[in-house]
Amino acid sequence: MVFFTVFIALLLLKSSSLQAQKSFSPFTLDSIAQSESIVAKGKMQFKESAFTSNYDITYLRAEWSIDPRIYFMAGKVTYYFRALDDLTQMFFDFSDSMIVQRYLFHGVTTFNPPRPGDNSVQIDFGLTIPTGRIDSVTIFFIGEPASTGMGSFTQSSHNGDSIIWTLSEPYGASDWFPCKNTLTDKIDSLDIIVTLPIADRVGTAGVLVQDTTVDNSMHIMHWRSRYPIATYLIGISVTNYAEIDEYAPLTSGDTVKVIEYIYREDSATYVGSIIPMIQLYSNLFGDYPFIKEKYGHAQWNWGGGMEHQTMSFVYHPGIFELIAHELGHQWFGDKITCASWQDIWLNEGFATYLAGLTYENLAPEYWYPYKLTNLVRALRDSTGSVFCEDTTDVARIFSSSLTYSKGMYLLNMLRWKLGDDIFFSAIDQYINDPNLCYGFAHTSDLQQHLEEVSGENLDEFFSDWFYGKGYPSYDIKWLNNSDGTVSIRVNQSQNNPSVSFFEMLLPIELKDAADHDTIIRLQNDYDGQFYFAGPFSFVPDTLKFDPDLWIASTHNVVTRYATPAASPFIFPDPVRDQLTFAYHGEEHPTEIYIIDALGRTISQINVTDVSFYSLASVDVSTLAAGIYFLELQTASTSFLKKFVKQ
Repeated sequence: MVFFTVFIALLLLKSSSLQAQKSFSPFTLDSIAQSESIVAKGKMQFKESAFTSNYDITYLRAEWSIDPRIYFMAGKVTYYFRALDDLTQMFFDFSDSMIVQRYLFHGVTTFNPPRPGDNSVQIDFGLTIPTGRIDSVTIFFIGEPASTGMGSFTQSSHNGDSIIWTLSEPYGASDWFPCKNTLTDKIDSLDIIVTLPIADRVGTAGVLVQDTTVDNSMHIMHWRSRYPIATYLIGISVTNYAEIDEYAPLTSGDTVKVIEYIYREDSATYVGSIIPMIQLYSNLFGDYPFIKEKYGHAQWNWGGGMEHQTMSFVYHPGIFELIAHELGHQWFGDKITCASWQDIWLNEGFATYLAGLTYENLAPEYWYPYKLTNLVRALRDSTGSVFCEDTTDVARIFSSSLTYSKGMYLLNMLRWKLGDDIFFSAIDQYINDPNLCYGFAHTSDLQQHLEEVSGENLDEFFSDWFYGKGYPSYDIKWLNNSDGTVSIRVNQSQNNPSVSFFEMLLPIELKDAADHDTIIRLQNDYDGQFYFAGPFSFVPDTLKFDPDLWIASTHNVVTRYATPAASPFIFPDPVRDQLTFAYHGEEHPTEIYIIDALGRTISQINVTDVSFYSLASVDVSTLAAGIYFLELQTASTSFLKKFVKQ
């Protein structure tokens, strides 16, 4: 799910005249959390009921009568279910504001079934259904759904006509039909049958198998889906849509049908841009997950989008980033759904990153600003982690900083750390894992696939960047050596004590005035780590940290060492036992180290022993023979001097 304020969306539409926009707005994600918090407000008080955990839903036939000009619905739902325990009764989540008229079980009708008063409906069987048996029940209901926040069940208008649409994430489905609100059980198969005015159409999941005229005023649209679906991903939108059909050919040879349900007043100016995105995602992550049915958009009035399975609801199907985000959810969120709201980044972090991939591949001029915008947002909140610790806090679940932008940056860093080939291969294995696809996943499932493909243990990475809070800042000092190599020292600080040190592979760019450049990769495992790189075919005059924005860090400082000629005077060189040195700079030393050829700090020298007027000595008799360096730092600069231990 992603949010655009109506104002911003209108600006985007106006500026691009709806011509396959590749527009980038730095304001887009700022409003995600606010909007989705409003949508979910009141719903997060819902707790998954222990009384719905003893059965597994295998099939739903939902039949509704809806006129978008009347805020009312009548319907019936038929559930086929498998008993996970011996059952004498069962419960469904359903708002107490709705009226349950009756239910039908084994040919017997029971009127006015018990309502325990906790937004549920109780079904008493009058017999015992043994464990493992599949049975069914039909529930009849009517009412005016109590729409919580901006979502659940909403009536609005466009161009003088009415629209009714639903938005159920995370627990709003029970506001408008009896269901099982859960992230543990997907409905295996689904039929949605809607009776509606003859001039209207209903957008929803699956493929349209029948459209039957009842009389001059009403018709019945029957949609069928045979893919598993989470309850919150079922949605309907009803108004007098215009329909535009497209087809997306894939490299596999298959074709995806794309159905656009657009307001008639917008349909004449619509120019689609979804097909290249479907092709891109299919090439990266495998064919569109619901290829036997369709992908579609149903336009609605809410200023954003919701990834209802096979038909996303969007403010306008011509907004580039919006449709890229919701399409990405068909793989990450719909095909594989987070198994807990604690892992919601598996939905939203992935969809945010996939929207970025559309920029990288289809509109590359926006890729860097998109990363920069998300980097700024990712580091805006240092009090929480990507892992959602409190699923009762709506604002936290839909945090644009942590769930969306930092979740995206978690993927961006993994891609840098592992390399494109390994990263995309691992994601492909994850999204196509037969034990996960069309089901639910935890972050540990993703980590397992990343480790299997890369051969790396990623516990430290996820401990620091997923469970940890805050971000690192780097203080980098560097020097050109006379042999064509470069010496680099990396110091790191953290702005949250939850992480003592962020281990990470760092990207360092070296270049000169003639535009010679190279990127080196430095594995940073501890504070004050020292590196030698090169030799290079050019003499760098500039070092830039993370020029392509791979790492979630900020407040980084790069300082060039003073030239070797200005460094401290040391003798003797080579040295056996006592190394003596003098420093006659204007600033008093703040830190002095002995470093070995691998960049490891061997010892730290007491700076009180060093002054403008006196020599200082250090015992090096215990050092193994080899090349070492003395590093001296002052408040404003640093010096490096090589010596040989005999």
